[in-house]
Amino acid sequence: MISVARGTAPRGARIGRARASPGRIGTAPAVSSTSAPRSRVAVVRAARVGTGRSSSSSSSSSSSSSDASGVSRRAALAGKALFTLGEAFIFPWATEGATRPKSPATATLAPFSPAWLSSILYTETDPDAKASAKAALLLGEALQAEGKHAEAIGKFEEVYALAPTEYKMCQRAGLRTAVSYKAMSTRLGDEYDKKANEAKQVVWWWGRGTRWPGWYIVAYLSARNVWFETREDPVGAFTATEGLAVLVPIWLGLLYTLVTFGIPDY
Repeated sequence: MISVARGTAPRGARIGRARASPGRIGTAPAVSSTSAPRSRVAVVRAARVGTGRSSSSSSSSSSSSSDASGVSRRAALAGKALFTLGEAFIFPWATEGATRPKSPATATLAPFSPAWLSSILYTETDPDAKASAKAALLLGEALQAEGKHAEAIGKFEEVYALAPTEYKMCQRAGLRTAVSYKAMSTRLGDEYDKKANEAKQVVWWWGRGTRWPGWYIVAYLSARNVWFETREDPVGAFTATEGLAVLVPIWLGLLYTLVTFGIPDY
């Protein structure tokens, strides 16, 4: 028989007390079975809230960026369309009004008024005035051939006064005026040399008015670019149908205009 000393407890009893006693060293406090799941739920909810806020802010920023790009694209297209109208009407008409020969009929007209706009269009010269202008032009060329340049210039100026809307005739008189001034010049940069250059510039700038085909060609290309950009067609290549139906009539009309009113001196 094994005897047990007084005051000592069996080993199993001591281990049981250690496990049951929360105050002993080396023991951990009891953990509630519901605390861990609740903490995980709170973390998930916070993550979802943060994700929702970030996604909503991202969608709003992308929406505002898309609206801004749409407005800027529409503004660019509107600017191109206005510039196309300027190339077709405003620029050539303004150049024509500013550089055409002065005449009593147009001296008092306000720019871009209805009367001014109608005066820009070609008007037939009175037959008698046109005959007198042609006679002055021929007489000036005869005087120029004789070396009488000062008298020839006076006759060429009569052409502008008698038939200011006859571009072909005035162009010829202007170029002849430049030749006479150049013949009277003794050195580059003197007074006559400057007048010769001015006479050429008058012809050149007037030739860039309503009769110049370049305005209408550029305006057509600009309008075509706006059209295809509006349709969101990145290629917009010409087709045979477009060339036959659009380009040929335009070029025939321009050719008729140039032959009728004279080709500018380039």
